[in-house]
Amino acid sequence: MSLRSRLLAMLSLSLIVLWLTVAVLMYLHLGNKVSETLDQRLAASANMVAGLIAQQPEPFSRSSTEALLMSPLSGGVACQIRSATGEILMQTAGPRGTSLSGAEPGFTTRTVSGEEWRLYTLEQDGLLITTADRGTERRQLENGIILVMVVPFSLALLGSLVVLWWGVRRGLEPLQKLNRELQLREPSNLKALSIGNAAAELKPIVSTLNSLFARVERTVIREQRFASNTAHEFRTPLTGIKTHLQVARRIDGEQQQLALARAATGVLRLQNVAEQLLMLARLERRDDWREFEPCAVSIAIREALVDMPGGERVKQNLETEDVFVNAPHPLVVIAVRNLLENALKFSSHDQPVELRVFCGVSNHQELVKLIIRDGGHSPSPSEHGDGQQNSRASEQGHGLGLTIVESIAEQFNGRLHAEENARGGMDWELALPRVH
Repeated sequence: MSLRSRLLAMLSLSLIVLWLTVAVLMYLHLGNKVSETLDQRLAASANMVAGLIAQQPEPFSRSSTEALLMSPLSGGVACQIRSATGEILMQTAGPRGTSLSGAEPGFTTRTVSGEEWRLYTLEQDGLLITTADRGTERRQLENGIILVMVVPFSLALLGSLVVLWWGVRRGLEPLQKLNRELQLREPSNLKALSIGNAAAELKPIVSTLNSLFARVERTVIREQRFASNTAHEFRTPLTGIKTHLQVARRIDGEQQQLALARAATGVLRLQNVAEQLLMLARLERRDDWREFEPCAVSIAIREALVDMPGGERVKQNLETEDVFVNAPHPLVVIAVRNLLENALKFSSHDQPVELRVFCGVSNHQELVKLIIRDGGHSPSPSEHGDGQQNSRASEQGHGLGLTIVESIAEQFNGRLHAEENARGGMDWELALPRVH
């Protein structure tokens, strides 16, 4: 069942139950009130007759062998006047008049010729005045009054249901518009959604979808860059190994051994690429890093510099001691080592690589920032910014390591940022959440 159908069913059922409950209560209350009103009419009729008798008592002060007959306009009413001794002085014509004899003072109900009659008897000045009306006519009058109430009530209920249906359909129109927008969207279209002036309740959904599209777009770009970097990482050593092996077949002696040594270097590079790919696969699984201890930054830097070619050129500037980041120790070591190797690769042999560590706050989050500055050739202006931060490394065949650093930063709520520095090189900033 759709959301609109479920909402309509719930609201309609609630509305119908509420209105029917009110209708039943009104019916019961109105029925009692109509019956009381008709009883009051009977009593008023008897009082009116008593008033007329009080004004002209002569016809009722003497005895008569025959009762005076009255012919009312309606066949559903009857009246009888009798003395205290039971003598009938006046009554309506027909059997309904004679059947009123013996009625006790007050309201009573009597069946006459198979019909129910409602009687009221008033005792005044030695006379008993009885008025009556037929039960069927009373019920017809009650039903007529109730019908006058029920018809508008029913029309109002139907009108409310129609308005409810229209309101729900109109209110959920932004959802239908969002559904159409998503159905017509091409898989490659990762632009932000725009559905006009959306309702306040729908804005968080649209915002979340747009955020998701932005993350997917960044992931696609990173995967494309990763595929390009990986292809470059594999192609370069494979080409070198193939070339050195071809040279080794044609020559002998020291030159052959040199070619074989260079081929072995290419194999080691391939092995390093394979290890980097395995590390990326472990990062994608994430279950391997579910439980870990915070990492001490100074220890991670020290381990990253162990046996690193050119590590003596790294100049450290640790502005804080004994800071910990919310990331596994092995991954922080790999991230720092990859950034340092990249910086050393792009710096001249006579230029140092600066490593600076300090703490800062960004978006109400305390971060530990590692800035690694190299002195290599600066990229073109089109290569600036996060979206192109790995372009220079990709051209030089070292983008896979930076891809791993970027994945580590994103997985543990950090970031990797690159920008050109005054020395003509790049500043790589790795920021990770700090823990105390």
